[in-house]
Amino acid sequence: MKKIIILSMIISSLVYANEVKIEKYIVNPGDYKIVYSGEEREFLTGITPGYGSGLAFKDISNNGSLEFYGISDRGPNTDLPKYIKKGKELKGKFFPTPKFNPSIALIKIDRNGAIIKDKIDLKTQYGDKISGRIIPENLVGAINEVGFNLDMSKINNDIYGLDTEGIALDKEGNFWICDEYGPFIMKVDKSGKILEKYSPKEGLPNILKYRVPNRGFEGITVDENGDVFAIIQSPLDVENETKKTAKYTRIVKFNPNTKESTMYAYPVDNGYKDFSKAKIGDIASIGEGKFLVIEQGKQNDKMENRIYMIDINGASKIEDNGDLEYGKVKDLKPVEKKLLIDLREYGWDLEKAEGITLLPDKKTIAIVNDNDFGIKTRIEDSEHSNSNFEDYTYNEDKREFYYKDKVAKKAKARITQNSEKERDSQLWIFKFKDKIE
Repeated sequence: MKKIIILSMIISSLVYANEVKIEKYIVNPGDYKIVYSGEEREFLTGITPGYGSGLAFKDISNNGSLEFYGISDRGPNTDLPKYIKKGKELKGKFFPTPKFNPSIALIKIDRNGAIIKDKIDLKTQYGDKISGRIIPENLVGAINEVGFNLDMSKINNDIYGLDTEGIALDKEGNFWICDEYGPFIMKVDKSGKILEKYSPKEGLPNILKYRVPNRGFEGITVDENGDVFAIIQSPLDVENETKKTAKYTRIVKFNPNTKESTMYAYPVDNGYKDFSKAKIGDIASIGEGKFLVIEQGKQNDKMENRIYMIDINGASKIEDNGDLEYGKVKDLKPVEKKLLIDLREYGWDLEKAEGITLLPDKKTIAIVNDNDFGIKTRIEDSEHSNSNFEDYTYNEDKREFYYKDKVAKKAKARITQNSEKERDSQLWIFKFKDKIE
């Protein structure tokens, strides 16, 4: 049987007037589609993997082929209809493959395109495969969310569950990964086994426990000195009061040898009426205290995706309290920040740019999108064939779907492909004329 290779094609290679050359690739999943046992015909061959939550450069061969490590998030999950229990609306997600094991993919780019060549499953310190399922209530990393199968039965939580979002390499070849649940930072060996794990008050500043649920660490990088830097996706929500008003998110510097942490203030763009809409995508070290940061979000109903160069030299060290979020830090010096490139001006039309890495020449950056595993939720309902997903509510107490406040006896939750533009992993290479420094 011949393999279909159309997904590994080069989309385009363009040179713009300011001498930034761009190569665009659709990543061929190769042999690594996710097994799915549901009824939906479009997934008979499996679900498209998503390794765009973080990106790290691995190697370049003599023939010019490139290798990267990409990391998945917690796995295929889709939106739940409005969910009511005991008269209250609760948050939840469908997990169509609840046994999914978050993993690291080896992605290769050569003259034939981009393809996943291998993957490394993430495992606990005991060698057991982890899942991306939700952490139980009252434990570090709990997000007050419920996980469901598509038949509306609840899935089990996982005390070791991870929502991985960033990846980096140290000089010894170990991975450093970060997560949105805890938020956690972890040192991982070459086989995928977690060697060290740090969380708020357990190696990391306690204030980080106020991350907005599902907005913990979004990016991680290791600098030339071996220090680990991780960045929180959105401003913290201290005592449930600051997520919309805080104008800064936090960068955490972690020393793997001393286990000491330092925090810096990253100023998100000023155009938001609600600062919780600002989202960081990833961070990558340039060296000498300088970094690349993906910042994105919807301002004035327009999606923006931008790459900034930042400099932490001279920035204030932020205390382990909520003064930053409440605007109480005196003589605050946030990290310096300047725009490197507005991705939208260079043809980027995808929602989530979530992985960035700098190549050794310091002239080339690679960016990958999060494709959400190419899926979304739909409601199958033969009685209301023209209905919209937003029209449905599920009442847990009565265990019934409702369509516009009326019982929908034949309604069933299903998954379907998301938009054609968003369903594939895309990896873009930006080659600048001059070094980024």
